[in-house]
Amino acid sequence: MDVPMSTHLAVIATLALALLFSPETLVLGLVVASDKKVPRQATLAFSGGAVAGIAFSTGIGVGIAALTGTPASEGDHTSWPGFIVRILIAAALLAIGIRRATGALRHKPITDVSKPQHQPGRLRARLTKRLPGLDPKADLPAHQRITRAAMAGFAVCGLHPKVFPIAIAAGHQILQISDRPERALGAVVFAVIALIPALTPTVIELVRPGAADRIKEGYERIMKVHGRWIVAVLLLAAAAFVAHGAFEHMPRR
Repeated sequence: MDVPMSTHLAVIATLALALLFSPETLVLGLVVASDKKVPRQATLAFSGGAVAGIAFSTGIGVGIAALTGTPASEGDHTSWPGFIVRILIAAALLAIGIRRATGALRHKPITDVSKPQHQPGRLRARLTKRLPGLDPKADLPAHQRITRAAMAGFAVCGLHPKVFPIAIAAGHQILQISDRPERALGAVVFAVIALIPALTPTVIELVRPGAADRIKEGYERIMKVHGRWIVAVLLLAAAAFVAHGAFEHMPRR
């Protein structure tokens, strides 16, 4: 059964909006923009790294769809690998959505690496121990600050455990579109919306230098109350659609 283009776009836009309203990317970008030595260069590097990160994680989703034989261009193709991938993507979106809703209920604070009380995870702590330059609080030369900002952008948009599954789901959904121009449109829609949080710090620094700290505080207050609920609803809706599509395309024999 062919899925209308409007439905594909709705799912892709929903996933992109989930990234738009996820506070981690923008908060980290605003932290980078608060750099005291090279704020403009650092935030440009952060945005560039974020673009590469989104392209990387979305590309993995496209690759998974191609490898499991689920491109819509092949017609109403059903396979167990494709079904399993869809179910796994739906489960990942569901898990992240539930976690966001739980964080909203508990009024869990937004992760801010610039705060002294912030405790990084075990993997991050080990990497920082081996590569001190990854520590956002480390006092580094200008060129190393720029490199660190680019790596942070790539990591938060390409490797972050909350962003990575969403981008993979979007890439997988994009490849379900049979018409190539429409598929390209879907990719553009996702990229334009999803990259807003990564590009906003650069725009702020170019337009209002030094305003990143003030904007970050206001943004955190708003997103702490409303952001997680918005993202939870979006992800749960996307998970329901992907799961529905999985069972529709489940092999019958």
